[in-house]
Amino acid sequence: MAKSIEPKLASGFRDYLPQDATAREWMIETIKAVFKRFGFAPLDTPGVEREEILTGGDANFKKQIFKLSLAGQDEKTALRFDLTVPLARVVAGYSSEISKPFKRYQVGSVWRGERAQAGRYREFLQFDADIVGASSIAADAEFISLVYEAFSALGLKKFIIRVNNRKILNALPESANFPKAKTGDVLRIMDKLDKSGWKSVEAELVSGPKLKKESVARIKEFLNIKGTNGEILGSLIEIFGKAGASRDGVDELARLRANIEALGVPDGNWKIDLSVARGLGYYTGMVFETVVNEYPDLGSVASGGRYDDLVSRFGTASIPATGGSIGVDRLFVALEKLKLFPNFSANASVLLLNFDDESEMICESLATDLRQGGISTEFYLGQEKTLRGQLAYAAKGNYPFVIILGSDERKKETVQVKNMRERTQEEIEKDDILEYLKNILNC
Repeated sequence: MAKSIEPKLASGFRDYLPQDATAREWMIETIKAVFKRFGFAPLDTPGVEREEILTGGDANFKKQIFKLSLAGQDEKTALRFDLTVPLARVVAGYSSEISKPFKRYQVGSVWRGERAQAGRYREFLQFDADIVGASSIAADAEFISLVYEAFSALGLKKFIIRVNNRKILNALPESANFPKAKTGDVLRIMDKLDKSGWKSVEAELVSGPKLKKESVARIKEFLNIKGTNGEILGSLIEIFGKAGASRDGVDELARLRANIEALGVPDGNWKIDLSVARGLGYYTGMVFETVVNEYPDLGSVASGGRYDDLVSRFGTASIPATGGSIGVDRLFVALEKLKLFPNFSANASVLLLNFDDESEMICESLATDLRQGGISTEFYLGQEKTLRGQLAYAAKGNYPFVIILGSDERKKETVQVKNMRERTQEEIEKDDILEYLKNILNC
């Protein structure tokens, strides 16, 4: 006899049982409806890509990707770690078939061999939206508006979209007087400010890239620029008053502010935050990340920015692009903790009970009539034959309505309709049941 196998998940992965899967499906459909309202079209790409597509041919590629090995196959492949790199491949590979600006959304699983943490697994779902072929700051603003509208549609109110510009960050070596070669290390450490606090960041700036005290003090002064979005912009203009890339970044933030205001995003849901320093070597302009105020430890639940150079890795001309991802699994945790999911019933609105062979065919025919009439109907197929047992199944499955058609009802050509939530029961003519349910279910 074969050894019994423990039904245990692989580390860093999770199952979504029907209740959670229904909630996640509702969340995805809610976000998708918002994306469609903004004019984004769907795109789908394979979960498997050639390894060099994902790594960009970089021998020092840092991300821990899941590499695939197939017997007799020399081609090196791996599971995608995000949905943006496959988008860049599609834009480069189908340039003559894609009209620009190209606005696409995509939802799909991605895989990273990282340590699992709250709301983040080694396989997780991303929901991306990107605008390719638009250099205007209005495109960056539209994505921020998109996130605001999607989160609002889900019932979230207390969240902040934190925005910065890489052109300003790239000017730090000059303004803080440290070697440009250390920029990457400095920005990676700065990005930890929200989680670790200044003392930890200060210590790491000294011990890591070994910055001088004067440089650390200037970085602290830079990060201490606070206030309203208007006040922060005023301070940045004072610091980066001269023409150049850094001033371009300040001007872009000012333009973004005007666009966001026109799009109706409240100041309480977005702010300029100079500590946001994500996507080194990836983003070229605006960068942003979104946190849910009540659960900052979840980290960013939506992030992205402008990446004008990504498509050029495929040998084509640089194409402006902006966009980002909503982390579905992290967002799921936040909505669950905040109790923002609706009270989902079973997949069907009606459960049609099944007691005896004489009534079975009549019940099946009635189930078909109800389904064709637009009523989601389940016909009970279990082993339980008693009324009490089938009603217990209905209660556990949270079915709103139960239809009883036994021998008595068969003789009278009626059905009993039981409202499981209000605990009421009504006898209805069998021929009238479809109209009755349509009225009571508002469909």
